[in-house]
Amino acid sequence: DLRRQDGGHLAFGHGIHQCLGQQLARVEMRVAFPALINRFPTLRLAVPAEEVALRPETADIYGVKSLPVTWDA
Repeated sequence: DLRRQDGGHLAFGHGIHQCLGQQLARVEMRVAFPALINRFPTLRLAVPAEEVALRPETADIYGVKSLPVTWDA
């Protein structure tokens, strides 16, 4: 029904409702994270992990508000 209200959620889904882009997202994570660590081997959090603020549970996308990082040159 194209006239329905949106569900307000975002997930890869399951079964016939699986996101078509989920495999691309997984490949991006497998490539980008190692490349980032290889490029910046001293990359680390700039604050204690307990201080990393998460988005509210009511947000459409789960994650962090910001992720302060630092590295040694």
